[in-house]
Amino acid sequence: MRGMSGLSWLLPICSIGFFAFVGTAVYGAIWQDWSAWLLMAVALPGIPFVWLGLMLALMDVTRRPAEHLGEDVRMVWTAAICILNVFVFPVYWAAVVRKNPPITEPVVKSGSETSTESRDASQASSS
Repeated sequence: MRGMSGLSWLLPICSIGFFAFVGTAVYGAIWQDWSAWLLMAVALPGIPFVWLGLMLALMDVTRRPAEHLGEDVRMVWTAAICILNVFVFPVYWAAVVRKNPPITEPVVKSGSETSTESRDASQASSS
């Protein structure tokens, strides 16, 4: 999941994709008189857009530092994202993600780098 934190730019695209699929189904139901199975076949691919956007938005809102979002504001955004998801994704992206710099992942040193550094430090202290 660490690699997904930089993908918050996908939030408005998730909303657009969802509305495109559902809008096509509504168009087919109202003006084209499509059957129910065809409406479902057209509208159902929009669900992964909601899941992806929900996952990305919740990861972003929970990993934002306190300087970007206070705890009260974080709770409001979390509730709004959970309740109104596809309607709030573009608003959250415009108000929070675009306003603040992207979140950087902490750098974790691998075990080989740490052992090499400790070995060099022990050799320097022994000489």
